Amino acid sequence: MPNIMRKLIAIAFMLTVAAPLPAIAYTQADIDACTPDAMRLCQQAFPDKSRVVHCLIKNKRQLNAACTMAFNRVRSVIAASERAAVAQRTKF
Repeated sequence: MPNIMRKLIAIAFMLTVAAPLPAIAYTQADIDACTPDAMRLCQQAFPDKSRVVHCLIKNKRQLNAACTMAFNRVRSVIAASERAAVAQRTKF
């Protein structure tokens, strides 16, 4: 039962992070990478998905390498899409 709950929490967490970014496809590896950190660092934030995300971001220096890579990948995709949006708005 606890493993099922952990998976559901991890999936909810990743869906929350991905919701505003439909172009980003989170993999099962990303979910698996961040689940231990969410459980270790952010148990007090459950079941509020947005609080879990904020907790992980707040504790980014304590994330394992794989979870950090998942967050960094998301950040680079966000930055690229923002640059593209700015470029679109500045075209005449």
